[in-house]
Amino acid sequence: MAEIIVDCKDKAGKEIYTKIIQTSLEDLVLGKSILEVRMVIREDEPYFIIGVLPKKTTKLIRLRDFANIEGTKKVDGITIYKIKIEDETYLPYLLEKINIIEQPSRFEVVTDSPIDLDMVVYDSKKDFVAKVLDFMNRVFPEGMRIRKTFYGKAIVSIASEKPFEEEWLNEALKLKEELENTKIIGF
Repeated sequence: MAEIIVDCKDKAGKEIYTKIIQTSLEDLVLGKSILEVRMVIREDEPYFIIGVLPKKTTKLIRLRDFANIEGTKKVDGITIYKIKIEDETYLPYLLEKINIIEQPSRFEVVTDSPIDLDMVVYDSKKDFVAKVLDFMNRVFPEGMRIRKTFYGKAIVSIASEKPFEEEWLNEALKLKEELENTKIIGF
């Protein structure tokens, strides 16, 4: 499970938000993918900052990971590829990237798009970032409708019910820098 640090002047608030963070990480099955979560709560201002340092999670899925080129032929100077699908998990992402001439079965696709077994079909980082943002939305109080997120090796988001003050944004950027400079490097 991720290390959770909550900076809050109110002891009860600190305990409640620590529990909310733990529960949200568990609900989204993120606990093992995140090294550290830091939350800064300034209810008197009011603004909230959440910083997340993820483990390195980027996994590129290439065509070769789930399919093979079963055959090729030239038609009017265009190469036609017959692709055999071995695992359907990533097929929808492939179908978004190519022109489908024919799909005789769920395990076969015929295309005239250029095909390379090393082509990246899916990047898990996109889904992971969406899950992290969902996590942050679950933790922030409902009234905090103004939000800004900073991306890098760490993901830091600030939320308030009124326009941000420069000092608050600087605190969020400082947290991002601190997380990114920890000895364990995220993604």
